[in-house]
This record gives sequence, structure tokens and C-alpha cells, in this order.
Amino acid sequence: MTAPDKTAPGVPAETSDHPAQGHGLTRSQRRNMILRACFGVGFEYYDYAVFAIFAPFFASQFFVSGDSTANVLNTLLVFALGFVMRPLGAMIAGRLADRIGRKPLMMVGLALSAAGSLAIAVTPTYNSIGIAAVVILLVARLAQGGGHGVESISAYTYVAEVADPKHRAFQTSAYQVMLTLGLVQASLLGVILTSLFTDGQMHSWAWRIPFFLGALYGLFIVLMRRKLPEPVTFENSKVQAAQEDKGYWRNVWTHRRTIGILFLLWPGMALGYYTFAVGYPAYAITSVGANANTAFWAGLIAQVLYVISVPLWTKLSDAKGRRFNYTLAFGGTALLAIPLQLLLGPSFWSLVVPMTVGLVLFGCASSTELAMNNELVPNKVRAQVMSIPSSIGAVVFGGTAPFLRSWAEVNLNTWWFTGYVIVLALIALVTARMIKEPRGRDLSK
Repeated sequence: MTAPDKTAPGVPAETSDHPAQGHGLTRSQRRNMILRACFGVGFEYYDYAVFAIFAPFFASQFFVSGDSTANVLNTLLVFALGFVMRPLGAMIAGRLADRIGRKPLMMVGLALSAAGSLAIAVTPTYNSIGIAAVVILLVARLAQGGGHGVESISAYTYVAEVADPKHRAFQTSAYQVMLTLGLVQASLLGVILTSLFTDGQMHSWAWRIPFFLGALYGLFIVLMRRKLPEPVTFENSKVQAAQEDKGYWRNVWTHRRTIGILFLLWPGMALGYYTFAVGYPAYAITSVGANANTAFWAGLIAQVLYVISVPLWTKLSDAKGRRFNYTLAFGGTALLAIPLQLLLGPSFWSLVVPMTVGLVLFGCASSTELAMNNELVPNKVRAQVMSIPSSIGAVVFGGTAPFLRSWAEVNLNTWWFTGYVIVLALIALVTARMIKEPRGRDLSK
């Protein structure tokens, strides 16, 4: 049995400093590699969450329609357009990561995202430079989207390849834990800034602070990763992979069934995450009438409880299998989507309860996602095959979720979006039940 390392949430320590089975890594080496990879993931999601969370404050600085809801919708549309670059970045990075390594791409992705954050922080307003402000905002978001695609697929494969096969779901849950800590940081910053500054100051200039901090955050992670080694599984197979490489699109065609499975699973994953974690605070402020500080506090508490739940859910995955967690998560989401929408209101408890339940259910699936997806794809083409469904799924279903929810509220009604969540959860549920259990597969093959 392995005992959890109290210093690393979601990453268990091994019983000794002897090399771990199948990887030649000591306990401390494995922990160090996983955490340094996952810290970058935390930054990427901080970067994304900051844009969505603070959109109600800086929307009027770039869009001047006079309608605050329309301004926020336009800003969330820019948020969604940033996801357009994610598939391109992920597909390019996936191909290169399978040929030259995971680490170089993780570094490039971080640098792009940090540069985009800095650009947003210093961009003049519409009143200062006109439409150029909107153009700069969009280009910066596209840079962040491309950087996120490059970083996420590289780190996604890296963490799974380093993890101990017997505890793969538990150790790879560090990815989800750090990802959510990035969101928690963004929400906590929302709480702090809305407590320190007036509403007028937040709309005028204080919204820039999170983006300045994001640029510094990204630079710190780049420096921290300088000496990060490649996974042993990649080093041992890269020569053979290069010799047997059929080309990107032939590799994709060869593994089309696996890609199709991942495509059907991803909508439920992406929509759950971007609905409950990223989009809820802004939606609560603009459409439900919640106080900004109340919405940020509710989001923060829900995300902390989600972080706590993820390593616990992985115990089920490593014991009972990946399909068990997916069945519980997507089935629960389909059953509870309507009650959670009925609970949603402007008060603290009517925000924190549906957000927490939704996120904890999502945690049941996300806790096993990284382990399962890597187990489904062969080592030689792992990054490039997974880059397509993960990035496109995030764009089509994740990046559009905050916008679609607000749009449906204005043009249709809330229940259209709730039905959308239920349908995608059911599709993911059926797909998960059709998969042959992949738990514990050798990732070197």
C-alpha cells in the first residue's frame, strides 16, 4: 500500500526511494515531475477563469453599446473565440510532443499564455484607441487559447506517463487538483478585489490587476520547469515512434475509433467544467441578480470542496475502474441538472449549493479522465491522437458554455441550456458504458 504524501494533494508518495515499477523513478522524482507539470496547468486555468470572472467589470471598457448585458455577452464571445486557437495549438503540439518531447511544448504554451495575459493587462480602452482595443483584446485571447492548447495536451500526456500504474487515477488527479486551484486563485482574487475596491474602481482599472499577476505567474512557472526531464516512456519509444510514423492524418485515421469515443465523452466533461466552475459567477451576477462578492465567495467555496473531492473519487476509479466513475458522474448530472437549476438564486446558499453539487459530480468524472484517456491511446501517437477530441471538445462545448447560457437566458429561457446539459451528459454516459475497461494498462505500449 502507498501512503498519501501530505505535502502534495492528489499525488501519493511511494513506500521507499527505490525506483518505481516500470519507470525507474524514485518517490521524490515522481512527485517533483508531476507537481512541476501540474503547476503550469494551474496557471493556464487561472488565466482562463480570470477572463470569464472579471468580464462583467472590463466589458464596458472594450464594448460601448450602453447595455451592460450586451457588453458582457460580447466579452464572453471573445472568450469563446479564444478557444478557436486551442485545437490548432493542441494539434500542432500533439504532433511535435510525440516527436521531440513533452517538455519543450509545455514551455512554449506557458510563454504564449503569459504574453496574452500581459497584453490584456496593458491594453488601452475603447475610449482611448477605438476598435483597436477590441482587436488587441481578441488577439491576446487567441494567443492564450493557442498557448492553452499547446500546454494542456503536452502536460496531459506527461503526467500520465510519469504516474505509478497502480495508482494512476490518484496520482494524475494532481492535474485536476492544480487545474482547480488555478480557478480557486482566480475566484479568491475576485473576492479580495471586490472587497478592497469600489464597483467604480473595479470597472475603471482594478480589473487589470489579475492579468498583471497572471503574466508574473506564467513567468514563474516557466523558470520552475527549466530542468524538468522527459518521461521514461517517451524517451524509450521516441526512436521507434519516429521510424514508424505514418504522418499526422494517417495516424488520426488509424485511431479514428478511439478519437470518436473521446469526442463523445468530452462534451459532458467540458460542459460540466465550464458551466459550474467558470461560467457560474458571471451568470449569477448578470442574469440572476447576485452581488459580485457573494457570487465569488460561493464559487470559491464550491471549488475548494471540488478540490477535496477529486482525490477521494480517484480511490473508486483505481479500485472499481474508470467506467464506474463516469457512470456515476454523468448519470448524476443528468438526474440533478433540473433540481440544480431550480435551486439557483441570488442568495449565498442558492448559489453555493448548486455550484458545489455540480462541481463534485463533475469531480467524479474528472478524477479519472486523464488516466482513462491516456490508457485508451498507444504511446507512439498519444499526444497527437488525444489533441483533437480534447481541444475541439473544449472549444465547441466548453468555451461556448458561458456565452450560450447567457444567450439562452436573454433570447430563449434558462431551460434550453439545462436540457442541453442533460443531453450531453446522457451521450457521455452511454459512451462510457460501451468502452472496454482500460484501468491499469501499460502506457509504454
